[in-house]
Amino acid sequence: MKSASFIAPCYNEELVIEEYYRRVTAVAEKTPQYEFEIAIVNDGSTDRSREILDQLAEKDKRVKVIHLAANQGHQTALFAGIEHASSDINIVLDLDLQDPPELFEEFVSKFDEGYQVIHAQRTKRPNETFFKLMSAKIFYKLLKFISNIELIENCGDFRAFTKEVRETICLFKEKHKFLRGLFVLVGYRQTVIQYDRDKRYSGETKYTLFKMLNLAADAVLSFSQFPIRLILIMSFIMWGASLIYLTKALI
Repeated sequence: MKSASFIAPCYNEELVIEEYYRRVTAVAEKTPQYEFEIAIVNDGSTDRSREILDQLAEKDKRVKVIHLAANQGHQTALFAGIEHASSDINIVLDLDLQDPPELFEEFVSKFDEGYQVIHAQRTKRPNETFFKLMSAKIFYKLLKFISNIELIENCGDFRAFTKEVRETICLFKEKHKFLRGLFVLVGYRQTVIQYDRDKRYSGETKYTLFKMLNLAADAVLSFSQFPIRLILIMSFIMWGASLIYLTKALI
């Protein structure tokens, strides 16, 4: 029997955990030919998330919970879940249910066609501000301009991939990761499916402007030589100016 893992980071999501569990287990019931694992990484939550997750894990052996000792950030928590999973099919999505787990069958059909990485591209993004939409668009164009990586626009961290791809991703051990870039970088046979994004099921987004800026910085520093080249050019300019000033002072 083939296996499938749903992988999700969790930070103060007490209002959505049980609904996420209900929706994922409903997918599992519709596809009994797969053995399911629900891997959730508690990223140092300070609400009742830890308690709820432990209760689900005690009730259902398919639920595997990883508790991080402190909040490490979305990408680190997601990577911890990817490291933990070992299924034939691995799907990463956030707990807020903006990304529907019901796309599982569509992912499977693409795997049957021979693809190894399937990116889920958002066609509609309700309740997102004009600023967030425009800043994301500018970021993708900027990263494309200053690096060699071709990011897929309107694709977040919702994607499916094979066990082989998971093992390759786990070889990247740097602390600050930009996973949506890594999945493009590693190669393999890749494709895109489209879907309409839902509203957040409950609660508020944990991705503040500061966290989005940090993620953008990690992307630029990880996939572009532009910052290093800029520092080198500025160093030569400063060195040249210093040499001119020194020569003038000696004369």
